[in-house]
Amino acid sequence: MLHNDSLDRRAVPMPQVLGLVHLLQQRGFSLQQILRNTGLNATDLEDLELRVSYRQRIQQLENMLSLTAAPGAWLDYPNPIAISDFGLLGYAMMSSATLEQAIQIAVKYHKMAGALFDLSFFTDAEAGVGVLRIDHLLAAGLVNQYVVEDLFMGIAPLIGLLTGKPFRPREIRVSYPRPDYADKYQRGFYCPVSFDQAFCEYRFDLALLHQPLAEADSNTARICEESCRKILNQMETEADIVSRICHLLLSTPGEFPKLDAIADKLSIGTRTLRRRLKGLGTSYQVILDDVKRELAVEYLQTTSLSVQEISDLLGYSEVTNFRRAFVKWVKLSPYQYRRRLANAQALIIET
Repeated sequence: MLHNDSLDRRAVPMPQVLGLVHLLQQRGFSLQQILRNTGLNATDLEDLELRVSYRQRIQQLENMLSLTAAPGAWLDYPNPIAISDFGLLGYAMMSSATLEQAIQIAVKYHKMAGALFDLSFFTDAEAGVGVLRIDHLLAAGLVNQYVVEDLFMGIAPLIGLLTGKPFRPREIRVSYPRPDYADKYQRGFYCPVSFDQAFCEYRFDLALLHQPLAEADSNTARICEESCRKILNQMETEADIVSRICHLLLSTPGEFPKLDAIADKLSIGTRTLRRRLKGLGTSYQVILDDVKRELAVEYLQTTSLSVQEISDLLGYSEVTNFRRAFVKWVKLSPYQYRRRLANAQALIIET
């Protein structure tokens, strides 16, 4: 299921983006090919604190799929798994007392890893299985399939790493049709796979949930989970900052305050606000330009205001500056945009 209003949320850690960059570079692809249309560049990759948007991550995955010659090749050569790949979340899982506790931790904090889906866990006592279910995928088409396959491919080696014992699922169910490379599923998952199901589910023996973990440490588990909770809360708070700034700007069109005034309204120091926005991969100027663009389009579509009047409302000192900005935004001048809109409406009336 696509949630377009969520795609611009910056939640994907840069190390995750870098992992795919390095993998594709090893296969001979250029950085330009790997980051095409993502809006990211080599300088961005140097900032490990930066989080990219879901939209940018999806575009990177689309690039990867278009560059990969053999569909499903990733099922033949799965990447090795290490606890450190999952950061703090990995250590929280590793130090849990049982596999069930580790799974509960993973489900609770999976958004820390920039997951393009919601993950839930439940047990089916009648069937004797534990079930990890994927909901609300932010991707569609082949990216959707890749995200599901990539997650499900990584679960068995991760559980094997946590328990110190070989692990295999009992059954896998996916919501999409059988792909042309479905024969690779048996080699990749070592279990029956059902297609065109209501949900994407990873099913395994219920008895495994009580298996103790080799590196269990209650004190470490408590500390790591508390840190995970704080990071997730911070992510949610910072993501909300952008929407709050947009709300403040939209509430006073034509009187756009400076950064320090916005910071004061949010009860945040100016430097702190600037730093938080940078961590989200944006800035006050970018947000302000986005708001002005949305207002300009709305005014041109729904009012008879002149271009000069719209320019004044948006706080431009010269109408030529507004025209220049609008062309940069939509590749048309305000006059061309309004004329194209009028032509489209006339065509609708005629038909």
